Amino acid sequence: MTVTAIQIGLDPDVIDYSSPDFAQFGGLSRDRLRAANDENVAALRAAGYQVDNCLIDFGPAGVEKARHWLDAKRYDAVLIGAGVRLVASNTLLLESIVNAAHVAQPGCRFVFNQAAKATPDDIRRWYPDPEGAPR
Repeated sequence: MTVTAIQIGLDPDVIDYSSPDFAQFGGLSRDRLRAANDENVAALRAAGYQVDNCLIDFGPAGVEKARHWLDAKRYDAVLIGAGVRLVASNTLLLESIVNAAHVAQPGCRFVFNQAAKATPDDIRRWYPDPEGAPR
């Protein structure tokens, strides 16, 4: 069966790129982040994975949207973006998403990207074959 994945990341439209939290990602902009997000989804799909893209807001609204998506379908992999994971002020957001995924997707693998660029290599660490989903 084809590996199913959900990519959960911050919506590029909700980020203040001049804030110290996001200035750490040199050169990051709304357009660059949107392109990286779209390219990653396209690259994963081209590699044979079934991928949904869930772009979220900060705080409770973001958690609720991620929870809604996680409850709607079974996923083998939950990819959580660097903007959620690597920004200290988003610790509660990350924790809430991980806990929601743990409940809704008990057999999933968590996958974390290493850069804001398109690559199926991150998911391949756990699922080298897009048709190799455990059931």
